[in-house]
Amino acid sequence: MNTWLELRNLGLDVAAVMLGIGFIYWIIYEIRDTAFQNGYWKGRAHGWEMHRRMVNIKAQSDEVFDYDKN
Repeated sequence: MNTWLELRNLGLDVAAVMLGIGFIYWIIYEIRDTAFQNGYWKGRAHGWEMHRRMVNIKAQSDEVFDYDKN
């Protein structure tokens, strides 16, 4: 009977360790996913700002070199 109790306790310990590892893995996954999403959306915002600046520069350049106006 002692052997059976020891095996049962060992099984519970292994299950607790596996749950702990799973929980730690989940936390790491969430941190990585959040970091990726933050970087992704900051990059998208930077890209749109650059696009807006380029369009404005082109519009200003077209106004300066619009020979049909003069």
